[in-house]
Amino acid sequence: MRKKMAAAAILLVIVAGMAFAQTPKRGGVLKMTSSKQGVLTKNFNPFSPAALDSAIGCVYETLIYFNNADGSANPWLAESWSWSPDLKEITFTLRPGIKFNDGTPLTANDVVFTTNLGKTNKALDTSGIWSEGLVSVNAIGTNKVVFKFEDVNVTTLEKFGSLIVVPSAIWSKVKDPLTWVGEDNPVGTGPFMLDPKSFSEQSYRMVRNPNYWQKAQDGKPLPYIDAIQYVSTTNEQVAFKLINGEYDWAGYLLPNADEYTAASPDNKYWFPEGNLVFLYMNNLKAPFNNANVRKAFAYAINQRDITRKMSPSPVPADMTGLKKSFASLGTSAKAKYNITYDKVKARKLLEGEGYKLNARGIYEKDGVPLSFKLYVPTDWTDWIGAAETVALMLKDIGVEAIITQSAWPVPFQTSLETGDYDMAVSFINTGTTPYYQFNRWLYSDNFAPLGQKAKVFSNMRYKNDDIDKNLEAYRRDPDPAKQKAYMSAIIEQFMKDTPCVPLFFNPTWFEYSTRNFVGWPSEDNPYAWPSVIGMQKMPILLAVHLK
Repeated sequence: MRKKMAAAAILLVIVAGMAFAQTPKRGGVLKMTSSKQGVLTKNFNPFSPAALDSAIGCVYETLIYFNNADGSANPWLAESWSWSPDLKEITFTLRPGIKFNDGTPLTANDVVFTTNLGKTNKALDTSGIWSEGLVSVNAIGTNKVVFKFEDVNVTTLEKFGSLIVVPSAIWSKVKDPLTWVGEDNPVGTGPFMLDPKSFSEQSYRMVRNPNYWQKAQDGKPLPYIDAIQYVSTTNEQVAFKLINGEYDWAGYLLPNADEYTAASPDNKYWFPEGNLVFLYMNNLKAPFNNANVRKAFAYAINQRDITRKMSPSPVPADMTGLKKSFASLGTSAKAKYNITYDKVKARKLLEGEGYKLNARGIYEKDGVPLSFKLYVPTDWTDWIGAAETVALMLKDIGVEAIITQSAWPVPFQTSLETGDYDMAVSFINTGTTPYYQFNRWLYSDNFAPLGQKAKVFSNMRYKNDDIDKNLEAYRRDPDPAKQKAYMSAIIEQFMKDTPCVPLFFNPTWFEYSTRNFVGWPSEDNPYAWPSVIGMQKMPILLAVHLK
């Protein structure tokens, strides 16, 4: 059996690895922004798109916690899991003694019931586990759950990081689990409970669950804080309120970040890499069906200069397209195929392909100039600014890029999906691991010829047999060392062919204050991903404590 076991002698979550010089001080009410702007509507249904941020994580938890900061899978409600020898079944063992906040025990039947909600109603399959070829889910006793799949794909483990568990005793009586807004006192296993008298259209309070199953260094239940006060705001208000010290944690765009930090030494921010923004080149259209032309465009672009002109400045990408935490996967690829800003090399590559400058200073071949529309979503000001900088850089090597704004999602996204474009600035969801990103980006099952709709984000019209083989091998091998080797090979081929040019990472907005609370993640201590949505926030809410 291939197993992932938890160490019984220590806490089994990210917080456990944090060593405090002294016992953290308990108490306090942490003030936090909601991701939903304006009027708040009471909805604690974790299956609903309109659910409040606190529903998942604070109230309802998942079997495992997948950490976006490093791509690791960590025990949560399940203390361990194991694959069968044929890798078609995975068995989760629940942690003993976990109870819902109404005092009833969590059992394997609750996991089976929750999973089966999504079997007949895809809208309730929020983890996407049934779309991964799940055949059946069964309980063994009260603490083991077996998931059986029709084919081998060990990357489905990530889906269990989104498989929330609800109490079957309550939800089995709900007529429509998708539209139900939840109880006045939602029942889950999480570390917080709703203070029902606190709810208003602008704010509500989640109080500490005194019987939460995770324990702190002092042997008492986590969290350290007494409560979270969720307070609604807007993009227009948040900067002023942050500077005035009205929030301990906010997750909003903050153009004047330096003004915020200058207002107090306790005001901090960290904007780690989110989704990757890159320059699309249509690989099925001339001249972008020529790798040397694509490489010439890549040599023309200086990612750091693009981000310097943006406020606040996002993290520039390199040609691997990898976040910093996964940079080692691209070491061998960069040694062979890295491209950095070099106008001279860019021009030589174009001239080597037979292009010559015309009277307008634009390279052309057979009377066809290198002049293209560069599409960008209408009114996306930061992307438009980046596209304008890219256009100037391309102009420096004799290429004309005409900025063309197009409404999102139609017709911008539909044009990309059908291949009706030459160049565009768009993005790829980086997910929890590079596999997630590159599988959606490059796997040929997502490919479509011009005029047909490509799946998900595979709009470059690029595919490669070796990349396919390595993605498929990755899915069939649970050995982390081998998976890293497969991913390194994928990145090497990707850089060799240069189907696009990574530009920068959209920021994950995270502003916080150390005036009242400490224990926050930061660039120097990135123990968790600072998102206010879903499970990602939970290690943070379990770690922060009074100053």
